[in-house]
Amino acid sequence: MSEALHAKLNASDALAHAGEVAQWTLLLLGWLWLGEQGSRLGWSLASGVVPVALWWTARLMCRGQAWVFRCPPMLIGLCGLLTALGVGLTSQLLGPAQAQLSLLILALLWGLWSAMVETRSQVSTFEMGPLAWHPLFAGALVMLSLHLPEGLQSSPWTVSFLLTLCALVLWMRDQDTFRRIAVCCGSHAQIESLLAPSAMGLMMGSLWLDNTWCAGLGWRTDLMVAFHLALMAGLPVMVAGLLRGWGAARVSPNAQTQVVLVLLLGGALLLLGSSVWQGVLAIVLPAMAWALHCCRPRQFQATASLMSAWIGRSLALLLGPILLLWVGAASSADGPWPLRAAMLLFGILAASKLALGFFSRARFHLAT
Repeated sequence: MSEALHAKLNASDALAHAGEVAQWTLLLLGWLWLGEQGSRLGWSLASGVVPVALWWTARLMCRGQAWVFRCPPMLIGLCGLLTALGVGLTSQLLGPAQAQLSLLILALLWGLWSAMVETRSQVSTFEMGPLAWHPLFAGALVMLSLHLPEGLQSSPWTVSFLLTLCALVLWMRDQDTFRRIAVCCGSHAQIESLLAPSAMGLMMGSLWLDNTWCAGLGWRTDLMVAFHLALMAGLPVMVAGLLRGWGAARVSPNAQTQVVLVLLLGGALLLLGSSVWQGVLAIVLPAMAWALHCCRPRQFQATASLMSAWIGRSLALLLGPILLLWVGAASSADGPWPLRAAMLLFGILAASKLALGFFSRARFHLAT
């Protein structure tokens, strides 16, 4: 009996690791494939970032909702299979109007599926072992599915097959953990916790715009895709390894938040320069801020009001998909400046939070 129990635990551990790889694959493909298809179909509205913005909106609006915790695992598996099927069928539609409408519906369904998976996940990539290898493995799978650098056009049915595997693994993981899911109480809306994810999402969502500052560096499209994929899949692994080696216990959550804000401010200031290395660092520093945000300790408040939850979602929508839509709409006429202005906004907000924190600490020391 003990051997059977040990085998079952090992199977659950393996399923948890496979589920993390599938969850990262789902996230990375959402940013890259939907953005590529929006660019390929020749959208005149917001330069093709509409599918990414819809997917992002669905994720933000559905993630953490009470009905997601209560829904059966079969619904998550069904959403995954329909998403995988939609990826393959969208490319078969001949008319551009039908293909665009299908892509919008697919983006909403994909966002719903992503929100369900992220809400029901009971593990953290960065707490499952000495090395958080899951994002790297997922990034390699995404690269293979996109057929880069051999060709810039991804094979829809290859992506569909990969998503089908992800749907199967995530459904099995949810079946295994469904009865042990603990509902998250949520946390109060804090803008500093939204800045780094919004900045990273803005960079990933604007990747396929032809006139962003990334394209101004003179890189080929396949190299830019690989670079962004490395930032999103590789930097969290590197930062988590450094924190573990140095001793994350020495770094308080508040100190990590301050470092995130400093990195965002530094990336915004580098945008004011004109050299190539300043442009590269302006991309890398916000990505490092997001990686540090991913590795932060999960801390939740004991209670959270409904108003607080909706304020948080509203801020996330404003700084995320809504800002991305504005960047896509304005970039066709103004080039890379709308994206630079958006990143400068993140820098200004980060500087404001740093200044408020400094004055609060100064007043506390004076009072004591």
